[in-house]
Amino acid sequence: MTSGAYDINPLPHIDLRGFTSPVQLLSRLSDELGVEIWCKRDDLGSVGLAGNKVRKLEMELGYARELGATHIVTEGSRHSNAVRAAAAATAALGMKCTLVLCHDEPREPVGNLLLDALFNANLRMVGDVSWVELAQMTEDVVRELQDAGEKVYRLPIGSATGRGATSFARAYIEAERQMAEQGAMFSTIVHASSAGSTHSGLVLGRAIQQRDTRILGVVVAGEVYDDVPANYLRLANQAAELIAPQIRIDLSDLEITEDYLGEGYGQPAPGVAEAIDLMSRLEGIVVDPVYTAKAVAAIIDLARRGTLRGPVLFWHTGGFHAMFDPAYTAAVWASIPRLQSIKL
Repeated sequence: MTSGAYDINPLPHIDLRGFTSPVQLLSRLSDELGVEIWCKRDDLGSVGLAGNKVRKLEMELGYARELGATHIVTEGSRHSNAVRAAAAATAALGMKCTLVLCHDEPREPVGNLLLDALFNANLRMVGDVSWVELAQMTEDVVRELQDAGEKVYRLPIGSATGRGATSFARAYIEAERQMAEQGAMFSTIVHASSAGSTHSGLVLGRAIQQRDTRILGVVVAGEVYDDVPANYLRLANQAAELIAPQIRIDLSDLEITEDYLGEGYGQPAPGVAEAIDLMSRLEGIVVDPVYTAKAVAAIIDLARRGTLRGPVLFWHTGGFHAMFDPAYTAAVWASIPRLQSIKL
């Protein structure tokens, strides 16, 4: 794929999706909010029940295989869509996978944890530790496996690398072309953001295309980095060095907000229940309380305040699996008034 003067696909790449995720108009939600809203359906795909991390894995695992790695090690919460996608992708490629998982110990093997195991990943549960402690524990696991003779590639949390971010520069251009084919164009993109390479890549794609699109990253895991904006900026410029070296991203190019983070990663936040309710009831699309519902909550709030310029593209980064985790299922049910009349 090329765009203008840039070849944005010069890097090792593996096709894990098999098709291009669609863009669709959310007509009923648009009517509800009075703003034209579209959805980029990265929640749909082939390997591992999809999600935005698959795009990054196409780049990262292509690079890992070029290095001769046969064993992938990465870390995340036990709710993580990134580790679930990594487990699925490595299974599809015949690579080994070890996942170092933090946060509360599960009462049942459900949600992403169930999928991690089904995809044959080696699971290392380390309890409720900080992100910094988790990273150190993961380094210890990498050394252990290397000492045992494994050819290991350490996949950074969330596949958050400049290389991974290039996949979303490509994705920005892909979405523009899809919208144009339907006679439309977005003015704003809103997405859930954690480790940062999705936001960084989209911002780079906008710069490559020379657009003025507003790109709003709704932070759902603010404690991943000590300085979130600085790390997002680092990823964006690392990606630019790989595919568009004439471009330099500045801090002012990034727009991220923690206004919808609530009590923290995987914790309650205002507007999440309504976001889940409206998306499912009006559009038949599932968003989850850990990631994507917080981005939809931002769309709803900003639309009602009259500060959201349409057309809006909600980038559905995937992740409905937490809906089936006991940590969230009962709380979601109890938080949506229309469900209270249903007798179980």
